[in-house]
Amino acid sequence: MIRKKIRVFCEKYIPVLSTGIFILFFFCVLLQVAFRLSPTFSDFYNRHIGSILRAILAWATNWIPFSLAEALLYFAPVPFVLFCVKLFRNIRGESRYFVRCIFGVLSVLAAANSIFALNFAAGYHGTSLADKLELEDRTVTAQELYETFTIVIDKVNAAAEQIDFEADGSSRMPWDFFTLSDVLCDAYEPLYEAYTFLSPLRSNIKPLVISPWMTYTHISGVYSFYTGEANLNTNYPDYVCVYSAAHELAHQRGIAREDEANFIAFLVCTGAEDPYLQYSGYLSMYNYLASALYYADPGLYQEAVSALGQPARGELAAYSRFFDKYRDSTASKVSDAMNDTYLQIQGTEGAASYGMVVDLAVSYYLDP
Repeated sequence: MIRKKIRVFCEKYIPVLSTGIFILFFFCVLLQVAFRLSPTFSDFYNRHIGSILRAILAWATNWIPFSLAEALLYFAPVPFVLFCVKLFRNIRGESRYFVRCIFGVLSVLAAANSIFALNFAAGYHGTSLADKLELEDRTVTAQELYETFTIVIDKVNAAAEQIDFEADGSSRMPWDFFTLSDVLCDAYEPLYEAYTFLSPLRSNIKPLVISPWMTYTHISGVYSFYTGEANLNTNYPDYVCVYSAAHELAHQRGIAREDEANFIAFLVCTGAEDPYLQYSGYLSMYNYLASALYYADPGLYQEAVSALGQPARGELAAYSRFFDKYRDSTASKVSDAMNDTYLQIQGTEGAASYGMVVDLAVSYYLDP
């Protein structure tokens, strides 16, 4: 009797497609519980199943010369308005049509969570990148930060000698943004053999039309796990764009945690033969280390930073001038709060996880 009532209720109030989505949703909830309970299972799923789904999405959207995720965001108000109109009409009509609309909305939310669970969520719950790279997990001292910082400064100076700078002090990458996709995909190739946890893939980076306005949020790129696209804010200086693109491609290849995606971007850029990739990777790591060392020991920071060459100093000065109008925006405070909440929900350290790349860098350079 109860089963019959449930069946009648579903047939009357829940669209057939929504029923299928809800069934998938409950399966995905169980899957997400399994991810949280077992890092080993998360690693297996992320590498062998999630990677296939991410690749399918990436290949399906790769031929589109613009960001599909961005386009869908712009057109989202249209179906929303149409839905509200339909909902209003249904309120005035039969009650069952109103209920079906509500279940339709719930099924869209359920589908969004399911896509996330199936292709990306496992990356947040697998073993850490430090364990995968066999790096020591320890408390980093100010002296270790100093030693790592001086190594990176030397690398920045050496790379800066091989690239060109503009009159304002900023560097310019020698490619357009679409060529950058091929350059970075080529740079990823050697890592697939060295680090089997990375999922091999060739894909395009999608420049965002909204980039000038997006900079007020302090977001330099975003991976859309709904469309499989690595999206880039092209308004930032070139060296930031290169590193950010490598970071978003790391997400696309299954590295979900922010600090880990940052470190993979560092390995990709600095492991390449191209001097501009190297410069972008080392200068980006310089910024992370500089902030950490200044906080830990201002005296050691001042001693180390004096060795930074004039070309890189000019780059950083140009970046500071560029960033002045975006520095204290309200949009950045809102986006930071939202991003921090999202990261904590996924079981990471929140926004603080971005700075954990420093620990990885110290272990990478100083571990025996």
